[in-house]
Amino acid sequence: MKKGKLFVIPVFLSLLSVLSTPLYAEKTDSASTQPENITTEDASKKIVATANSAPITLKQVQIRVQLVSRESAYHTQISDEKKQEMMEKALDQLIIEELAYQEAKKTGVTISEKDINNRLNEVKKGFPSEELFNKSLAANNLDLNKYKKLIEKELSIKKINEKLFGKPITLSSKEVKDYFEKNREKFKEPEKIRLRQILIKIPAFASKEEWEKGKNKAEEILSELKAGKDFAKLAKEFSSDPSREKGGDMGFIHKGRLEPYVEDIAYSLKVGEISDVLQTIYGYHIIKLEERKPPQNTQFSKIKEKLKKDLESVAMEEKKKDWIKGLREKAEIKYYVPSDKKD
Repeated sequence: MKKGKLFVIPVFLSLLSVLSTPLYAEKTDSASTQPENITTEDASKKIVATANSAPITLKQVQIRVQLVSRESAYHTQISDEKKQEMMEKALDQLIIEELAYQEAKKTGVTISEKDINNRLNEVKKGFPSEELFNKSLAANNLDLNKYKKLIEKELSIKKINEKLFGKPITLSSKEVKDYFEKNREKFKEPEKIRLRQILIKIPAFASKEEWEKGKNKAEEILSELKAGKDFAKLAKEFSSDPSREKGGDMGFIHKGRLEPYVEDIAYSLKVGEISDVLQTIYGYHIIKLEERKPPQNTQFSKIKEKLKKDLESVAMEEKKKDWIKGLREKAEIKYYVPSDKKD
């Protein structure tokens, strides 16, 4: 935590990160105009949404945007469109956190005064002095009691999160195998080719003469190869690529690893065939196709452990999404901000 900055760490953000539901998309939500009793534009008083009547202010949204985008806000120019997107995302996060907090209270989650004070002391340690801590409270329109309430809310959300999702989901070997069998195409290894390369590297911003000299050198090497000279030996002697230590051997690669121009030619070669001199932004290349592997079915035994972990992770994320969706469906959410989004 940076000294001199006061904020409540949003422990619910790990759960929020799985969300894909756009703001204003829930049918239970309703749009409205600004409440009549709001007579000031003060961000700490301006209500932008309510979740089961609990207000969320513009100030809360602004603080959340600063928190989740601190680095990008400091180092890049943010467009108006991006700012609006960040505001909407922050508001959505705050709504869900409010609903989670309400659910925690309904299910009997309690936080002791000791735990609140321990968390408060952790925050205070990030400040050089008590005076600066209090100034930061005031700057955020908070007093100590209000801030302790925010801490109680934070810890309550964390507690219900741990209660519902703290225990990992475990899938049986049969469930993992069944998924694999039903989705075999997803696990098929694509065609691969094994190449050797000789690169005559040309420096960036080189002169026309340097490019011409490099091309002539590559053409000389190609002539030697056509005369029967060993590709690996010439690669070790002349190539600028790190693969020179292995005689230019680049190992097996699949489509998407090379520049499209070079890749098209590489895949068109026959095993043992050598290309012409190829020019890229890096210089001049000569490639040789050493071996070709057709598409292959992945063996379940090779990926079962990783697949099991991946599927369990996906299952947990889905469980979180379903819980959040349920909270929103039961809630009465009203917005007091303009939006072009439709239900």
